[in-house]
Amino acid sequence: MDSRPHILFVSSWYPNKNKPLHGIFNYYFAQVAALQNKVSVLHVSADASQQAEAVTEVINEPGLFTLQVYYKKVQHNLPIISNWLRLRKLKQGYKNGFAQLVAKNGMPSLIHLNVAIPAGVAVLELARQYKIPYVLNENWSGYCPEDGNYKGFFLKHFTRRIVRNARVIMPTSHFLKEAMMNHGLKGHYEVVPNVVNTRVFIPQGHETGSKKFIHVSSLTNREKNVKGIIRAFAAALKQIPDLELVIVGDGPEREELQMFANECVGKGKIVFKGHRHRDDLVNDINNASCLVMFSYFETFCLVIMEAFACGKPVITSNAGAIAGYMTTDLGIMVEKRNEIQLTQAFIDFATAKKRFDPVSIRNFVEGYCSYEKVSQQLTAIYARVISEYRK
Repeated sequence: MDSRPHILFVSSWYPNKNKPLHGIFNYYFAQVAALQNKVSVLHVSADASQQAEAVTEVINEPGLFTLQVYYKKVQHNLPIISNWLRLRKLKQGYKNGFAQLVAKNGMPSLIHLNVAIPAGVAVLELARQYKIPYVLNENWSGYCPEDGNYKGFFLKHFTRRIVRNARVIMPTSHFLKEAMMNHGLKGHYEVVPNVVNTRVFIPQGHETGSKKFIHVSSLTNREKNVKGIIRAFAAALKQIPDLELVIVGDGPEREELQMFANECVGKGKIVFKGHRHRDDLVNDINNASCLVMFSYFETFCLVIMEAFACGKPVITSNAGAIAGYMTTDLGIMVEKRNEIQLTQAFIDFATAKKRFDPVSIRNFVEGYCSYEKVSQQLTAIYARVISEYRK
């Protein structure tokens, strides 16, 4: 009999058959928790191609039991009605899914909620009905003033309730913690960073020189400022013509960004690779000499840590959480929106004005957000919350 605490992961964003990368970092958290705990995952999402009202899919991985519930997508002309119907289906999906999960895997000792809205609305009811404590792990950038999406009566109402009833609130950075507290969201906070699988993201010993750069993101310009990277790279290219830039990622803005890159530097000078599977991404990072990020805001920036795990330095803006961990031993930091500084950083890196130690860079990640490090932190929080709740 498994005597370990049974942790139920409920995530507002989680990889599923329709969005295989949606909230991938929450999947990593579940893997981390499963190193020292019994872990089940319950996720509910809409499926536009589905005719049945609800379909359940069970996934068994080593150490991780997952129950995916898909409901028929809501379609209504009035947003207020469609939102209400969507929330009702979501809550019903979690209610039915929870019953199935308990029958298969037993009653959980604690719920680990990833991202408050919308899944937290269902967690409030499950926690109250079955008297289960829950913790909230948060990484939504909407709380940040630069994003500004924490608005609306219902979103704020439910978020306040979810945060107030959470035993521990675990933002991924001190920056995000401050952003949440500035909205009056009070509670017991403990920062828990996003995790990197340092067994997968490893240095591969590629000889890359110092002129190969890579950018990895969702290509959302309002967040990642990809156009700013392209303009700064174009300016640097005028001084060092053999610079290389690869852009990895996909999204609705990809075609527009490719056209913009062709206008700035000529066709083919910047290579767009689209979405890459994890092993290909590890290879792409190792084939570059430096990752480049120029975001307007970040609550953590997982890809920076993945680059560090590969022993690669980073050129980045001082966006949000990044300034809290970035040092001169890890790369070059420039001001947000300052394309002149970014251009100079391209040039300085390419001319090797400063060299970086890949071993030290990787060691930073191992001690900060490796699976083993975060697993210890989560397990300690779980044990304390469960113990205190039972008293």
